[in-house]
Amino acid sequence: MKKRILLPLLSTLMFSQVHAEDFRGAIEDVYIKAANTLLFFTSENIISSGSYTFGNDDQKLHTTFLPLTHHFESDSDFYNFYVNGSVGYSKYEENNILFRGSIDEIKIRTYALKLGGGVRMNILKDSDMMLGGSYIYSKVNSDYYTPKPLVSTDPVDRALDYVFNSNNHFNTYELYSSIGYHPTIKEYKPYVRADIRYFDTKINDTYATISDTTSTISKLKAGVITPPVAKIVNLPLKLEFYISDVLISGDMREALDTNNFYVFGTTFHLATTTLNDWVSEVSFDVNIVRGDNIDGFNFGFGLSF
Repeated sequence: MKKRILLPLLSTLMFSQVHAEDFRGAIEDVYIKAANTLLFFTSENIISSGSYTFGNDDQKLHTTFLPLTHHFESDSDFYNFYVNGSVGYSKYEENNILFRGSIDEIKIRTYALKLGGGVRMNILKDSDMMLGGSYIYSKVNSDYYTPKPLVSTDPVDRALDYVFNSNNHFNTYELYSSIGYHPTIKEYKPYVRADIRYFDTKINDTYATISDTTSTISKLKAGVITPPVAKIVNLPLKLEFYISDVLISGDMREALDTNNFYVFGTTFHLATTTLNDWVSEVSFDVNIVRGDNIDGFNFGFGLSF
């Protein structure tokens, strides 16, 4: 059975006896959940910029984002404050949609801006806890392509046109908590970190029957950071190897039709403190994603201030 991010209910709804407005509300709900799921890929560094397929090659997602983090200096050995954020873009395409007696396509473009912060606490030796929150603004443009033109007098076509040929703005709020253990063993830094993120997007749409979308993403990550292995233009380079298990619940789980996925990756850390005072590190990450209904190859750049 084909699994889709956007249209798992369309065939059922089309052949059921529902009022046109009920139909429009139902697919609007599906669209909103899907659009906000794509937002998470764009705004979060749980995974990186890259390409993904969902269920089959007819569903593809391409993302690009730049995460930024800055930890403020503190007079206390117990805590310090930090700010973080990201800018991102994604393009989702779903092809070969056999719904109206034609082969249709959907494209969704998401632009996201995230700004947040919190506090990091050294709770025990080699252990820390982070608590924070953020605000994510996103703009979503979508288009429905069909060789069989949408007819304004047809209630199904009119609903499809309203939902999928649209521009939307979403305001998302995130709560974040994390705990990690990271000793140093002969200059190597193994670590284990567990975190949980809760997302809530308020929905203000005339035809939607839901008032918000909520999702929880939990991650358990283990890895090791090496001592400097080389120098690039006299800047020390460290390597990081890691594996993550990402658990999904809420509307994101419903949209992706999967409970979890795994991330296997390598990060290159280039220390830049000898070049300037405002960027402490430049990182480059490469990873692969594997799950029941998701596969991807990703890469990304990051800056630490």
